[in-house]
Amino acid sequence: MGDNSTSGEQQPRKPARIPGVVLPIAGLLVLLVGCLVAWLKRNTYIGWFAYAPLSNQPFSGTGMAFLSPGTQAGLAIAVVGLLLLAFWAGYRLGRRNGAESR
Repeated sequence: MGDNSTSGEQQPRKPARIPGVVLPIAGLLVLLVGCLVAWLKRNTYIGWFAYAPLSNQPFSGTGMAFLSPGTQAGLAIAVVGLLLLAFWAGYRLGRRNGAESR
């Protein structure tokens, strides 16, 4: 007989199930927060000067994009949200296809 059970048999515990709505909502929230952070931190001011001594023309850096650390962090957070949504979609498709093959 066990200390905590009266009949000597312990009932197996069922693992706690997270409702199927929690993961996609969390993924969407993380994605939106990442996009918001990237949008709000988008301005970066960089002083740039270049001198090309042989061409007698100043260097113009058109077409170059610089991302601030805040924008980079926001984009990284958005990618984590997209990964959560991709995981959820793959899990749902796998469970649905696994149930049909039985």
